Amino acid sequence: MRLICLENKKHDSGVLLKMLLLMLLLISGCKSVKLENSQRLMNHPEFPKAAMEAPEFTREVLKTINKLEYELERPE
Repeated sequence: MRLICLENKKHDSGVLLKMLLLMLLLISGCKSVKLENSQRLMNHPEFPKAAMEAPEFTREVLKTINKLEYELERPE
């Protein structure tokens, strides 16, 4: 009889641990991050120089960054 009680306690603690881990995963998975790398690059002191020297390249870089960030941020 005593052995059965010990086994039940082990089972209960295992279930509790699994439930806590599941809750932590669910809570952490709900957080979203807003990426702002294009703005960060445009705030760089050398950005105006890059835009003047290579305007098309700079434009394409910013568009590509925005597109990739959108893919990461959008809900599935």
